[in-house]
Amino acid sequence: MDTIYKIIENCEVKKVGERQYEFTASTADMDRDGEVISVDGWDLKNFKKNPVMMFAHNYNTLPIGKATKIGVKDGKLMNVVEFPPEGTYEFADTVARLVDAGYLKTQSVGFIPKKWEDGDWTEEDGKGSKPRRTYTKQELLEISIVPVPSNPNALMNAVKEGVITQKQFKSITEPEEEKPKASKTSQEQIVDELDYLELMLQENGVNDKAKDILQRIAESYLDAIQDATIPVKDTTKESLTLLSEIIKEQIGG
Repeated sequence: MDTIYKIIENCEVKKVGERQYEFTASTADMDRDGEVISVDGWDLKNFKKNPVMMFAHNYNTLPIGKATKIGVKDGKLMNVVEFPPEGTYEFADTVARLVDAGYLKTQSVGFIPKKWEDGDWTEEDGKGSKPRRTYTKQELLEISIVPVPSNPNALMNAVKEGVITQKQFKSITEPEEEKPKASKTSQEQIVDELDYLELMLQENGVNDKAKDILQRIAESYLDAIQDATIPVKDTTKESLTLLSEIIKEQIGG
């Protein structure tokens, strides 16, 4: 069965430590779909191996925290969310401020049902002696802190009251994918790589399959040398020129 997501809206959030908050992730109450999740049926083993906390089930961004504690308490699935130290991750800081100020107090669980029992509750009349479905065994995959869909003005109030900025509001409502920053390579490193490639060519030669690739490499090296808009040091030019000549020799050009 596919992963199912369930939201428990507007639960009490309790601050239990520095950047640590206790949330209710799930209860045994029947939801608007007429379904119940048995709190005694939670399998938390795999979740505890990597208890990261996401935002709105967005897997294209980094986790905003971790669950330092999770378990059944007073008939509810409870968890303690710890946010990273302030300044570590700006988006997590924004979520933490909203949680602390009471604007975000909702979590959503993602789980795989293992066992369930169907009842006679129907959505049409909202009646029945038993819930439409009761999940009796389920594996927890992930927990997310989520904004409440039915109350879009709540976060705007946070902006008006100065809890977050308009830019931070946008990062919450329109989260962007985290893109890794490109690492910078110095020309000294490039020269080292060129020298290594030159040595490998001289010692091992080249087979037929690599000739076309080497031809393109040689041409691109020469283009880089001749392009006045690309700042290339003299030492790099020397290595590029020498390697281009060796490549031409190897491919018979």
